[in-house]
Amino acid sequence: MKIAITRPEEHLEESVELARSRGFEVIAAPMVAVCERDEPAFEAFYKRVIDGLTDFVILTSVNGVRFMLRKVGKDREAGFVSALNGSQIRVVSMGPRTAKGLERSGINPDLMPDKIYTSSGLVELLAPMVEGKTVEIVRSDHGSRVLINELERAGADLHEIKVYKIVRPVGDLQRDLIKAIADGKVDVATFTSAQTVKNFFETAEELGLKEKVCERLNEIIVAVIGEPTANVVEELGVKVDIMPERALFDAMIDEISERIEV
Repeated sequence: MKIAITRPEEHLEESVELARSRGFEVIAAPMVAVCERDEPAFEAFYKRVIDGLTDFVILTSVNGVRFMLRKVGKDREAGFVSALNGSQIRVVSMGPRTAKGLERSGINPDLMPDKIYTSSGLVELLAPMVEGKTVEIVRSDHGSRVLINELERAGADLHEIKVYKIVRPVGDLQRDLIKAIADGKVDVATFTSAQTVKNFFETAEELGLKEKVCERLNEIIVAVIGEPTANVVEELGVKVDIMPERALFDAMIDEISERIEV
């Protein structure tokens, strides 16, 4: 049983190892990559944190943590981390992986959704708390508008800090994975973000294989993490078979393993 994994490079090795440990044959290629971006609003964000003028700082990914601290710089990091850990600010993690990234950097996460590790989960958690509060969202330049719109609707004074950008990697790995799906050599396809799906199909279209890939995906098991990912997949005419309640890769692999015999 062959599974296609499209996660970013920094998560790919552990994801491949997990899938293989469950008995899958794996074909893998990162369909998204990240790099630092200029953010004119960052210094104002930094000053609000240092001066205790913000109430919530939301981190939606490990990359957000990493690029935030890179922008702060080693000479300012200790004071910045101390301010985040102070009683004035509540640090919010989207999920367990981000929480671990925060902890490795010496930052204590105060809040995290119970099960739904997505923008919707953050809205459910924070909407009752943010009226009249200053809220910072530190993330990529491709973040869902759901989080911003809903927290502003709940009365938050919101600042979006885009510390990194998502780009589309294109090479033999990506082309080979797409061709394998088009040729019917894959039994399960997995997607872990909406941008992963968009990049995957953009490359498939460049190869002249978009229609064939859609056809094949509708014949195999398609597993996704999160409603935004599912929505993009379905908008492209592909059905979603598996979306775990817990928005985690291992939870998705668990459900795939329960569904089929490897």
